Formats: sequence, structure tokens, C-alpha cells
Amino acid sequence: MSTRKKLGSRRILITGGRAPAALDLARQLSALGHTIYAADSLASPLLRFSRCIEKFIRIPGPRDNASAFAEALQAIVRERSIDLLIPTCEEIFYVAQIKSKLQGCTVLTDDFGKLIALHDKASFIRLVEEMELPAPHTVLLETERDMHAFLEREGTRKWVLKPVFSRFANHTRLYGPGEALPRINVSPDNPWVAQHFVEGREYCVYAVAHKGRLTAYADYAADFTAGRGATIYFKSCGRRDLFGWVEYFVREIRFTGQIAFDFIVHESGVIYPLECNPRATSGLHLFAPEEGIDRALLDCTDTVIIPSPGGRPAMITAAMLMYGAAACGTPAGLRQWIAGLARGRDVIFSRKDWGPALAQGKILLDLWREARAKRVPLKEITTYDIEWNGYYESVSDGGDRFSRRKSDPPPAGGRL
Repeated sequence: MSTRKKLGSRRILITGGRAPAALDLARQLSALGHTIYAADSLASPLLRFSRCIEKFIRIPGPRDNASAFAEALQAIVRERSIDLLIPTCEEIFYVAQIKSKLQGCTVLTDDFGKLIALHDKASFIRLVEEMELPAPHTVLLETERDMHAFLEREGTRKWVLKPVFSRFANHTRLYGPGEALPRINVSPDNPWVAQHFVEGREYCVYAVAHKGRLTAYADYAADFTAGRGATIYFKSCGRRDLFGWVEYFVREIRFTGQIAFDFIVHESGVIYPLECNPRATSGLHLFAPEEGIDRALLDCTDTVIIPSPGGRPAMITAAMLMYGAAACGTPAGLRQWIAGLARGRDVIFSRKDWGPALAQGKILLDLWREARAKRVPLKEITTYDIEWNGYYESVSDGGDRFSRRKSDPPPAGGRL
């Protein structure tokens, strides 16, 4: 009997249908024989226009109406007989708080306290340091006094400044010796971190784990990004050292769910983790349906599912056209960009599923109108109603921490 027959078809609800990763995940799961439902608080998320879903259901945004959000999810799970709920964006922090109420349904998320401790950029680095792994020196800034003390003590080094709770490098600032300190609003309710700038190549990792056991893994270099923000071109690297680091980390904290990391690998080979996103990210684009990501998500595999080496790269084509050329800098970089465009697969367009690609203009117009109404930058409106930006003190002073096990440190070197 094949693995597919053993696994069977499931009724799966994907939330955060606005994200290209959610669209790609839904297409993969549908191709594998599962029935897919989608829910989002946006009126026109990408996944709404896909033929791979059975039905799209609009739900309240959790940031402003968490109770209505919870009630809507409970109703969907009950009425649609959902077997598995997969959050893909920051709504996961609200889903985690109600997963015990979603009876009869497996919810792919760890406990709320663990998620927040990873999402918190200061807390995550402290956890890495507790494991005695290398980490960039990171300073928590909660007051103007902290800022001035930091400047007097560390002003001779180059730093990256960013909010403790943030995403896509929104609001990230660089600060170097002799430069004026960027004007940022730091307070106990809006804490920031200053992180030592580390030279090296940046990599991103996406993984799935169940109770500390890794079931899926993908990595890619951040060679093309939207400004200083998210990576927009995805080519599998298969670095054994990063795999070992991630395998060790999720085992130590017995993590369950989807998890992602940003790293800098120094020319000496030292791995420096920058931050953690305990949710789905663009690494999902590297998997092909035949590789069976559903087995990793459902914990039905004895091995770690890894994208096939040499597979076709994926990209967000519109973003590559907008940002990619500007990031080249040199003739060689320009040639790399052109070659990437020629080889890459667009993650939104599909010959079998035209709807999302055709709807991009409408989606962008709707987001622009929403951003204008709320007086929020267009880049930020994409997550405005699902973001989690607090409660800071309850998760970084130990009250919501979690135990971990001690095991052998990660191996180094080579490719997978």
C-alpha cells in the first residue's frame, strides 16, 4: 500500500489566505487529494481566487476583534468538519490561544507562550544564548534612557535597530559610528532591540516539526529582497550546517508547528541567527506536490522531507521586477538577476489556476484603498489586522517561558 493511501484525504482549513505561501500550500495540498477551505479577514486575499479551494470564508480580523475571530473559526471547524487547521500568518498567535476550543480538529501550532518567546526578537536571542550557540550581541531598548546609554556604550560599532515585534524588516534602521541615531519611538509598550551588525551571507530557513522532531526543511539565500525586507527569490541551498542548527533548536524546545529563521553565515562558517518566525514563510515555495509536504504537516513521515536538489527556483515575479534590478549593483549582479528571472517559477501564476494571477490588480487596489483609509503604509497594511505586537512584559520576563531538553550540539559542514 502506498504512503498516499495510508495518509488518506483530509479536510484542511488554511488561514492567512493573503500570503503567496498560503496559496502555494493550498495548491500542493489540493494536488495531493485533500479538500481545502480558506479563511481570511481581507475581502480579497489571493487564495479566494484559487480553484484549488472548496470555499473561501471571510472572518473578522483578530487584532481588533479577537472574540469574533475565535467564534468564526469554531463555527467553520464545526460546520465544515475540519480535520486540520493550518495558520500561515500572524493570526497564528490568536489561533494558538483558542486551539483547545477547536474540538475535533488538529491545530498546527505550538502553545501561545512558546510562540511569543520566539516571535520576541530579544527573547529569541536570549534562548539561543542559553543553548550556548553563537548569536549577535543584542541589546533590549525600552526607554529613551536605554537609547542614550546604548549610544554612549556601543556607539563605535555598527548596529541594526528594529522593533521587538515586527515583520518584513518594517521599521528596521542601520546605525554606524559617527552617525546620528535614527529617530525611533522607544517605550515599554514599544520596545526595540539593537543587534550587532554581522558581515556575511544571509539565509532563510523554513521547517516543520512535531514535538521536537523535524519533519520538513528548506533553506534559501536572501540574494534578492524587497528593499531591506522579505526575500523575493527562492533557490534551495541544502546547507547541512543550517539543517543541523535547526534540527538541534527545535529538538531543544520540543517545538510543534511551522517555524522559520533568518541567519547570517560569516565567512568563517559561524552561524548567527538573527530572528525567528514561528509560522509559515516562503520556504514553502521550494516544495513540489510530489514531495508530499502534507506528510510533514500531519506528522506522517519517518524522514525529513527536503526539496529535491537542483529543483527550479521560485520567485515573486512582480517584486523581482520592482526591486531585483536595483539590488544588483554590479554588471555581474545584473546578469544574475536576468538569469534568475529567466529560470524562476512565479509563485502566483499557474497554468492550472489562473485566478490569483488575474486578480492581483484588484487585490493591490483594495489594499491601497484600505491603507489610505487607515493612513498606514501599503507595505504594512498587508498584515495590519492580524499582527501581534504585545503583550511584551508577559512574555519576556520569564512568566511564559518553556522548558527545554539538553542534547548534543548541532553538526557543521557540507550539503544535504
